[in-house]
Amino acid sequence: MERSVGSRLIGLFQQLDKIGGKAAKNPSSTDDLQQIRYVTSKIYQLLNQQEKIHRDSVLKNAAQLDLILCTLRNCSDRAVVVNIIHILLELLGKTQVGKRSSALVSANTTNILLQCMVRETEDNVTNDDLLILAHQVLAKLSNKDRKFSTKARLHRTLLITLSLIKSNICQFKNLQCLLQVFKSYTNNSVNASYLGKHNSIPPMFRVIQQCGRKHTTVLKLALEILYNLTKSRNNAARTIGGEHVPHLLGLYQDWHQLDTKHRHVNIRKAILNILKNITNLKSGRKALADANGIQVLYDTAQDVIDCREMESLILLASVIMRKCCPRNKLPCDIRSPVKFELPESELYPESTRQEGSISYGSSSETPDSDSSSLEDDDDIDSDDERFKTDNSEETEDDQGEAPQPFKRNPDDLRMYDKFFPEIFEIEIKEDDDSDPSLIPPTSIYIPTGNFDNFMSSEAQHVKNSLYQREGTFLYSSRTSGYSSYESDYHDSYRPGRCDSATAINMKTGSSLFSLDLPQKGAIKKTIISQPKTSKKSKVGKKSNNNKKGVKKTSTTSYPDLLEFENEFENMNISQDQKDVDETGSSSEDEDTDLYFHDVLVYQDKACCTKGVYRFEKIGYPDLIGARGCPYLEPLYRRKFGVQRAKVFEDIDRMIHPEHVIDRDVYDVDATIKRCGSTYCNRNSNLSNRDELRIGSQLDAVGANSLRFNAQFECGNLRKAIWVREFEYDLILNPDVNTNHHHQWFYFEVSNMIADIPYRFNIVNCEKLNSQFNFGMKPVMFSVTESIEGRPFWSRVGTDICYYKNHFTRSAQATGGVKGKTYFTATFTVKFKHNKDICYMAYHFPYTYTTLQTHIQIWDRSTDHSQIFFRNQTFCQTISGNNVPVLTVTAQPKSHSRDNVEEVRSRPYIFLSGRVHPGESNSSWVMKGTIDFLLSKKPAAQQLRENFIFKIVPMLNPDGVINGNHRCSLAAEDLNRRWDNPCPKLHPTIYHTKGLLQYLQMINKSPLVYCDYHGHSRRKNIFLYGCSPTMSWIQNDSENPATTGNRLEDNAYKTLPRILHLTSPVFSWPNCSFLVEKAKETTARVVVWRQIGVLRSYTMESTYCGIDRDGKFKDQHITTSMMEDMGQKFSEALIRTRTKYTTENMVSFPPLPDSQQNLGATAQDPDLLGDDDDLDETIHRRQTLHRREEDENLYSGGEDIDDMNEESSEEEMYGDDDEENFADDQS
Repeated sequence: MERSVGSRLIGLFQQLDKIGGKAAKNPSSTDDLQQIRYVTSKIYQLLNQQEKIHRDSVLKNAAQLDLILCTLRNCSDRAVVVNIIHILLELLGKTQVGKRSSALVSANTTNILLQCMVRETEDNVTNDDLLILAHQVLAKLSNKDRKFSTKARLHRTLLITLSLIKSNICQFKNLQCLLQVFKSYTNNSVNASYLGKHNSIPPMFRVIQQCGRKHTTVLKLALEILYNLTKSRNNAARTIGGEHVPHLLGLYQDWHQLDTKHRHVNIRKAILNILKNITNLKSGRKALADANGIQVLYDTAQDVIDCREMESLILLASVIMRKCCPRNKLPCDIRSPVKFELPESELYPESTRQEGSISYGSSSETPDSDSSSLEDDDDIDSDDERFKTDNSEETEDDQGEAPQPFKRNPDDLRMYDKFFPEIFEIEIKEDDDSDPSLIPPTSIYIPTGNFDNFMSSEAQHVKNSLYQREGTFLYSSRTSGYSSYESDYHDSYRPGRCDSATAINMKTGSSLFSLDLPQKGAIKKTIISQPKTSKKSKVGKKSNNNKKGVKKTSTTSYPDLLEFENEFENMNISQDQKDVDETGSSSEDEDTDLYFHDVLVYQDKACCTKGVYRFEKIGYPDLIGARGCPYLEPLYRRKFGVQRAKVFEDIDRMIHPEHVIDRDVYDVDATIKRCGSTYCNRNSNLSNRDELRIGSQLDAVGANSLRFNAQFECGNLRKAIWVREFEYDLILNPDVNTNHHHQWFYFEVSNMIADIPYRFNIVNCEKLNSQFNFGMKPVMFSVTESIEGRPFWSRVGTDICYYKNHFTRSAQATGGVKGKTYFTATFTVKFKHNKDICYMAYHFPYTYTTLQTHIQIWDRSTDHSQIFFRNQTFCQTISGNNVPVLTVTAQPKSHSRDNVEEVRSRPYIFLSGRVHPGESNSSWVMKGTIDFLLSKKPAAQQLRENFIFKIVPMLNPDGVINGNHRCSLAAEDLNRRWDNPCPKLHPTIYHTKGLLQYLQMINKSPLVYCDYHGHSRRKNIFLYGCSPTMSWIQNDSENPATTGNRLEDNAYKTLPRILHLTSPVFSWPNCSFLVEKAKETTARVVVWRQIGVLRSYTMESTYCGIDRDGKFKDQHITTSMMEDMGQKFSEALIRTRTKYTTENMVSFPPLPDSQQNLGATAQDPDLLGDDDDLDETIHRRQTLHRREEDENLYSGGEDIDDMNEESSEEEMYGDDDEENFADDQS
């Protein structure tokens, strides 16, 4: 039977071919037309009655399929056309039409059907049944034809379908196929715009009204069409003008009430998507708010807030509500509350400064236009840390040349002679063969007495209160005497008598030794030691075993690093070096584990610190030298829906303003206005009385509210608003003389009730995302906890998240871009004690006064007979604060010519830090470095004997003092001024670069330069270096890594590789060696390119925590980890020298004139080649053709585009945590 059906089909197709269906548009006679009608009708009947196998056989027979389509194209008889369309419907079938549709699309069926539709409408009498049949076929073909919408537009069938919809609004059977085709039309934006102009929106709403509850399929199609149409702003405006927004809200409410079992969530979601498109326009947001849409969406979302299946619906509703909430300005001026008058600069006139020095005139805002878009508002509960941000505006990154450096003449650079005492002040004595351990005859014995009688009564009270509390940890300082360049405070003694004797060299003024003679009844000093693990403890063994296991797994994905690790372990290290490694670990030597701090010295130094703001007190944590917790604190794991819940709480404030207290409880602007001309920056006689204030309650308006204060060094809080009983909005100060850069915060809070959850909202953050969304907690210090013996900063907070809010950013702060909003960083804190005084900060603070205190303690506790340590002020900031430069090396073994020349020939290591004031983590790493270099560890001694360290620990003191996040008082990012700094506006950069240029001039360019920074968008600690093969300049040869015999010297990779293997907090995969055009003016690239330092780095330390495998995985970073990183960095410098002799390392031959710009390090192959030998095996088996591929591996084990995807803003705008580069440029 089947064979006869197949034979009949073949016969019918042969008959159709003979009649001439292929050739002629019009049959030659009426009989031929009748035969065509008959044949096509019989083919349809056979296909309709028989099984699937026969339909598939026709589809697979290209000749038969082509015959049918040619007949359809050439024949204009309606009966024949209807028969053939029926045949096509049978060929497609009712189920699993995908492959069959593809076969028909490939045979050009779409175009032929569209032609038939056009031909039919050209007749005087149109057959709607034929057109609907054609739409049934097109509905099945449209999903498989990628160019369907374009073909329909070219054949001008869009309005044909629209007219059929209008005439069949009540015919739901016909509507379904018509709407399916129409939906395919509107998937194309051009078609959607065209159809909107031809009044296609009202028919869709009429269809929606006719559907009711039964015809859900048609309703979904109509809503999806409206969603496609309203993507066009003009169509969205037409929808708003047609007053359809209330109808959509009513429809949403009806389906919310009817769909109790959530079977038709897609219908509600489609409605919300339409509303989302509409609210991209200001008029749409107003229409929805006028229709009480915010309340409707809020109530319906609250009804299903606990249903996980409705999460997508709640997310959409929250996005729409946030768009429609009133866009408010911050309740304060965007400009800095204080202004610092800048000196005149011929190099950088005020009109040409980049960083947005602000105008203090009118700050009126232009309202956003009706076309302002808020489509990027979808930021709730983003679970991916690899977010994208705006692209850099640099458009010519692949061509060009490096900027020409500003060169200073040798006579000008001679002003820096005095800052190299290790070269000019150590005298040569030809007959000096004495033992340096013996006291020279010029020493005298000086008895020294108690220092208490020199203290002021207030300082004595603070000191006694700190010392005399039982169980209180006190940071104190021991001294081995004082030197000629030490301050007046020689020591800080306890109450009670303590005599001492000090031997002093009368010629140099340095102390040789001191003897403390404690008297009866003297109170022993207390100190705080860093947490350490005994090498015999089980925990230590366990962590070591884990570390070994981690080492194998962490490096196998990086072949280059694994090979380096194997060679690193097999390095030919001398026995002395091995002894250093065994005894130089930070956990095995107590020399730097004990952290000292001097309260009296700090108080004295604080009175000399000059700020633009007026300080009322000294911060208690800074006064006592608080550090991070001695134990690990895990990263915060946020519960699902926390961010969404916070957003809904904010929306509730908008809906119910009567529940908002809205009272200012702290306002810097009001204080400045009230003080008027009496507001000044005189900060003398500062003190701290927090211990006396604990438990007290101030009598003032709103006595039950929290009290805030940030009028102390490094503090940053502009305004605190009491919004609900236990909730406060906080507004941060911008950097002085600017109107943006809000991230760093540091403030005091008091008058709290214990165990009550207080919510804090920092509402004027600017970054697109934050580590607050990925586990970071802020830090808090409790004065009560400190008195009870726990004087530590600790990580606190729950319900921590970061999201976009409703406060609009001024176009002045965004470079003229309108419609941008601020972000909110929110966290909830429960305080442990009633009426406590607590300090909260973005990260562990490290003030300028803390640095000055530490320098004095380092100075007086250093054994100057063994260590050459010199603190010098090499410039002042524009507000008059001294900028120190430190020199550390080993004293010569004697003053003989050979020993003195050996000191002078040592290579230099140049370190700098804190160019960005908010990056306090860089100062903690710097402190760890200096602590180690001044310690008695064998490794430190070896470093001092082999190197001279020049250290500028704080490049931006003014910014640090005034609580800035990024800029100096010149309203500029100083790390963008290294190419041509101004001595008046950027004195610290000008003179630091001058020191480097001086070293280059005397042919002693540093072996290593490292600039310490902090990074707010990534975890771990890592380095950025410079590779010419990864430079924005093609064939980049103006750098120290380009050598004559090889394309590139890879020596700069050794240090980060060693750090990855030795430090559990350092991550090689995060390291990058890109040289981008936007970074040509940063310290790292300028020192690399202009000074000729091959190993020029930026060290980036996270604010958050560690995510690399190891013992610290998923833990917050602590001050101990950062200080240990400073030590590990120093120890790694020894590793880089392991293969070289001292003669090779300290040899700096004169440079030929043609190579002066490359510096001394470029001339010594031993200095440059430490990594070449390690990579020799790799170079042998790789060709130059694959070098660029390997660079991607070396720079982090991932493609550069992937790196940019994770942290695109800092990678594009600048490696030194330069997330704000786009705003800076604007």
